[in-house]
Amino acid sequence: MGELLGLDIQATFLTLLNMVVTVINLMGVTVVLWGFVVAAIGFIRLKLHHHTTLFFLKEANKIRAILGIYILFGLEFMIAADIIHTFIKPTQEDLIVLGTIVAIRTVISYFLGREVDDARRDQDFENKQKTSG
Repeated sequence: MGELLGLDIQATFLTLLNMVVTVINLMGVTVVLWGFVVAAIGFIRLKLHHHTTLFFLKEANKIRAILGIYILFGLEFMIAADIIHTFIKPTQEDLIVLGTIVAIRTVISYFLGREVDDARRDQDFENKQKTSG
């Protein structure tokens, strides 16, 4: 009876963890989709107004940086979900897949992070120019 109860608790716990993984993945996807919506609206607004090419490029870079931030944040959720999922059933194949996914997402996050930082530096430089001149 005790052994049966233990298996039932373990099955319930695994089911609960799978649900948590699904929720975390959905949160990550939602963040990325919301970032896309925000960036798309910003881009459409930018295109509707006729600006100089230089102004358009600066504003488009800001929009790209905003989208990049949302993508980075969403990827962090998805990585966390992958890690939790691997703890649920850690076969060698799952560990290899997790390692590959984390490596790919880490590389993507690194380059997106650099782009966001570059956009912030450009914005800071532009703000300093406005205040000094």
